[in-house]
Amino acid sequence: MADLLNIGVSGLLAYQRSLNTISQNIANVNTDGYSRQTTQLQATVPQAYGFGFQGTGVEVSTITRSYDAYLETNMRNTTSSQSEFESFYTLASQLDNLVADADAGMSTSLQRFFSAMQDVADAPTDPAARQVLLSEGEQLSKQFNELAGWIENTRDYVNTQMNSAVADINRITTGIAELNQRIVLEQGRSGGQPANDLLDQRDRLILELSGLVNVTTLQQDDGAVNVLVGKGQALVVGSDALQLETVVEASDPNQLGIAMRSGGGGLIPITDQMSGGLIGGVLGFRERMLDPTSNALGLTAIGIASFFNEQQRQGMDLNGNLGVDFFKVASPQVLSINGTPGNVVASFDDVSQLTNLDYTIQYDAGAWTLRRNDTGQVVPMTGSGTAADPFIADGLALEVTAAPVNGETYQIRPTRNGARDIAMILGSAVQIAAAAPVRSLAGAANTGSGAISAGEITDINNAAFQTTPGQLSPPLLVQFTGANSYDIYDNSNPASPVLLEAGIAYDPATGSDLFPTPGGLDYGYSMRITGAPQAGDTFTTEYNTGGIGDNRNALALANLAADKVLAGGTASIVDSYRNLVVDVGISTRQAEQNSLAQKRVLDQVTASHDAKSGVNLDEEAANLVRFQQAYAAAAQVISAASSMFDTLLRVTTR
Repeated sequence: MADLLNIGVSGLLAYQRSLNTISQNIANVNTDGYSRQTTQLQATVPQAYGFGFQGTGVEVSTITRSYDAYLETNMRNTTSSQSEFESFYTLASQLDNLVADADAGMSTSLQRFFSAMQDVADAPTDPAARQVLLSEGEQLSKQFNELAGWIENTRDYVNTQMNSAVADINRITTGIAELNQRIVLEQGRSGGQPANDLLDQRDRLILELSGLVNVTTLQQDDGAVNVLVGKGQALVVGSDALQLETVVEASDPNQLGIAMRSGGGGLIPITDQMSGGLIGGVLGFRERMLDPTSNALGLTAIGIASFFNEQQRQGMDLNGNLGVDFFKVASPQVLSINGTPGNVVASFDDVSQLTNLDYTIQYDAGAWTLRRNDTGQVVPMTGSGTAADPFIADGLALEVTAAPVNGETYQIRPTRNGARDIAMILGSAVQIAAAAPVRSLAGAANTGSGAISAGEITDINNAAFQTTPGQLSPPLLVQFTGANSYDIYDNSNPASPVLLEAGIAYDPATGSDLFPTPGGLDYGYSMRITGAPQAGDTFTTEYNTGGIGDNRNALALANLAADKVLAGGTASIVDSYRNLVVDVGISTRQAEQNSLAQKRVLDQVTASHDAKSGVNLDEEAANLVRFQQAYAAAAQVISAASSMFDTLLRVTTR
């Protein structure tokens, strides 16, 4: 009877604890991170008799949580990826909306500016058209400045997000380390029984951490877990949590990186080790979209400023002076790394060859090496790096101003500040150089059918234009000695021209370019003679004095909108910005697709995880009834034992 009573009591206690576990599940059905718990029962040690072994009841062996390591790891990895894609897309969509916006972007401003330039070409002496061009130039510059400012504000926002994420990571890893300590302690006290609620809390923190950065965990024998983030950087080791800090990047004072505080108190940069989660998303956006977009916008600004200035300098203004710069042009940015002295100076060699890339140049083993920052690929350079013979690569000229030492490293950003620094600097509408400074005339007494082109400037820095401002030095006389030859004279004194080169061959069937001559004469402009001149026919070239109605240079300025002057002669200024908009749009669309796809994957993984670990109220209700019945049955066993004992007492007392 005692055995029967003990068996009944063991069942009563076991089912009571099972009911307690079910009640705990039901109470926490809406608790984030709670894993359904199950009371595991086992038979107690049986009693040996001569006829064999007889059971002694039931006991609770342990209370386990419904946990699957594979599903948990999959949940963390998917959460990290989804957070990364979502944060990337959120930032990318803001950038896309800006650059493609008709008002905030550059497309409308570029169109209005070149339209105003065409109006000046149509009416080169109209002061109203000239003033409108100045206004549109000012607006174009400000639009570039504002767009560049927004991009820098976005960079500041990325920095803010990184500061916030690092603070959250430190909070979470500290919590994980504290839970590690508690779990080891509690499981030790209980003889190795799992501390289910503490384990859930730790898993919830690790899952939260995976939303910020990619997470890997390593289980220790004592129940603690080590947490590695990104590409394998350990942040939690047992009960110790290493702290992260944001630091100003050595390669860019406007950007933050991430560093870890070492045991000795120093900071170890680990930005390159961080991946996944929100941090991976913002770092990826900064590297793959924000920096290239900033560079591409700067390239467009440098392109329009450089080529417009160049063409403006090849023209003549209303005062008869050669044109002066219309825009201020940004300079390439050179940043020293890790205390490197500023011994490298960068300038533009050929703007048409510029890219939207950033570079690193380093001196090692007695030689300089230039590499692309995005791929690390070596970029070939010509030249020796001196002032007279600078290194030339991708449209850049790099001069080394002092003897280098091994390890000297510099970041080269050719176009990063292009949009920020562009400004209209032309002082007056009169200074718009709409006319060409050279003109040609056919002799009034010519008898042949020869004709000479108006002329185009090829080198405004030629001494012919620069020796005496407002004059052509020298003006020229071309005189045909026959149908197939001509002489060229210095026509500074028309009464007594001075022969410069004689007997130049001419073919009436094909015509001839005036310069360069067989003898090497070249005065910085090109002209072409066509037709069939006769002996004695003359043509003259001279400075375009009083040619205020000339619009040749204005037409050339207006044509810059479509001329293929960038990307090695494959893109116009308008194409350059259009390509920027297209690239941002494609990247944003891809980011959106990635975010949506990963969200669907996360939903599926979450469903699988919840099916395993989540509380199902229907199932718990069924278990509640089942264990209530078992509890009642165990009580009946106790009642039967009591009844048998009472019967025995009655028999023995007679």
